Amino acid sequence: MKFVNTPGSSQGTAPQAVVLLNPVTGLPYTAATVTTDSTGASIDPAAWSHVYAYNGSGQLVTDTATDGTTSWIKTFTYTSGNLTGETKWVRQ
Repeated sequence: MKFVNTPGSSQGTAPQAVVLLNPVTGLPYTAATVTTDSTGASIDPAAWSHVYAYNGSGQLVTDTATDGTTSWIKTFTYTSGNLTGETKWVRQ
């Protein structure tokens, strides 16, 4: 845990919140975000278990998630090492 000292402060300031980041986009997850699968159904992949597959360059190529009954897969594509495509969650 890192404490931040500000000028004039005699003590560090403890963190006030934890922000979860999406490992693919690097953006914070938000409670207002609604995720839909390829059929338009609302889903909650953040609550599921995941298995990740990577290419030889260490880039994420598939994210397979399950709610314990059903699985969904999301595929990522790259061009010259840059992320160029991301599918919606596809129910298996």
